[in-house]
Amino acid sequence: MIGRFIGDQRGNMAILFGFGFLVSAMVAAVAVDAAALYHERRMLQAGVDLAAIEAARAPAEAEAIARAALARAGLLDAEGTDLSVVSGRYVPDPALAPARRFAPGAEPANAVKVALHRPGRLYFAASFAEAPEIGVAGLASVTPQVSFSIGSRLASLNGGLANALLSRLLGTQIALSVLDYRALADAQVNVLAFLDALAQDMHVTAGSYDSLLEMNADAGAIAAALASLTTGSARSALAPLSTGGAGHGVPLGRLFDLGPLGGLELGEGAAADLAVSALDILTAAAALADGTRQVSLNLGAGVPGLAGLGLDLALGEPAQGSGWFAVGPEGTLVRTGQLRLRIVAQLLGGPVLLGAGVSLPLWLELAPSVARVESATCPSPENPRGTARLAVRPGIARLALGALAPGEFTHFGAELPLRPARLVDALLLRITGSGLVEMAQTGPVLLDFSSADITAGRVRTARTQTPISSLAGSLLGNLDLDIAVLGLGLASPALIAQALGALIMPLAPTLDLTLDGVLSALGLGLGEADLRVYGVSCASPVLVG
Repeated sequence: MIGRFIGDQRGNMAILFGFGFLVSAMVAAVAVDAAALYHERRMLQAGVDLAAIEAARAPAEAEAIARAALARAGLLDAEGTDLSVVSGRYVPDPALAPARRFAPGAEPANAVKVALHRPGRLYFAASFAEAPEIGVAGLASVTPQVSFSIGSRLASLNGGLANALLSRLLGTQIALSVLDYRALADAQVNVLAFLDALAQDMHVTAGSYDSLLEMNADAGAIAAALASLTTGSARSALAPLSTGGAGHGVPLGRLFDLGPLGGLELGEGAAADLAVSALDILTAAAALADGTRQVSLNLGAGVPGLAGLGLDLALGEPAQGSGWFAVGPEGTLVRTGQLRLRIVAQLLGGPVLLGAGVSLPLWLELAPSVARVESATCPSPENPRGTARLAVRPGIARLALGALAPGEFTHFGAELPLRPARLVDALLLRITGSGLVEMAQTGPVLLDFSSADITAGRVRTARTQTPISSLAGSLLGNLDLDIAVLGLGLASPALIAQALGALIMPLAPTLDLTLDGVLSALGLGLGEADLRVYGVSCASPVLVG
């Protein structure tokens, strides 16, 4: 009896031992499979992330690119695999919840989400457990970097006026013909290659482009760097200017904003597609030169009845961190500088005006034109250079006839006041007058640049919606005059006003040409802004979810 009991207990122990062994084996199998599933999920996640990054370079072909990348990694061969590829728009706005930053299907697309679901593989527990489904997703976004500039109407310059203006601004003598200017406008120079040549001329051998942009370079060094990258007529035109230490200093950081390219080391960026004209660089440097912010020119008298024509130019500082050329993502700005012109025309009065001289003091105030990257799309087979949309606000122009107190003309912190000016001051006749014409654009003008536009180097112009064909003519035809007749036997005020109008109105075309010539020499226009996009780069997609 006792022996049978002992035998039964031994049997039970064996059963328990066997059951325990089975449980241990099952636990070990589950642990091994769990580790395998974890490793498999990591492999799938890595593959999906890489597929999303590759597809983000060309969202329009995202499905084919992601599928090919996952197939190369051997991640699509399992039965029951489900792949989803969705392109859309990602906005890195911290004010939005992470789940709301990606909008599937939104345009222009700059992001791709890749999701992969498939059954996991069980190696030991397949006989008693069902394989779980593994789901992974990756979201990658690319930030298009747009290289663009504002202002570039330099191919039709008046050589004499441009020479006088640029000579004063650069602090070195410029004597170029119109053909020279056109050669410089046609000569394309790579921006980063120009900075490499400039660094060599300045004996800077190490550092990044951003570190170079923290320095100043004189006009001679800038011309020498341009000459080293040009040939033919353009190089010959620059040669007389290429003297070390010549001219005023130019703060390079306000000449270019290179965005992410600025972190490259000197000599590493010449392959970037950033070609601009040599004349663009030269005139932009003139507008930023430190030597003087005011230039006075005597333009002479080339019109019958015109005794003299004097011009003063004052340049205000553009906002810091925003030059005329920039490389950057959405929101990047370029702008022209604020500018003021003062023109004093001296005319010979006729008999009705008692032969008295007539003085016409006019001033023009031109606010900065600003352009911002509104959106951009990456290069693709259909659009090999990408596309870009710029939001442009042309500068407000105010042309007035009026008197200015000393110091007001160069005080850019305050708007110029409209104050009556003395036009005729004779013994028996005094005439004062004032007038104002404004040209403004209340909202931004949107300019679209296609891939073909970028390839062709096409310049697009944003204009105010209220253009004025003759700014000077509109002003001179609507003056507010105060005529004081101080003697007997003189013509009536109405007749005097008519005679004054007949005298000054023929001057309007000359004043318009003078204004256009000065502004053209600086790449500016009245109520206009010229924009060019040089390229769109999408070199570095990143994971964002």
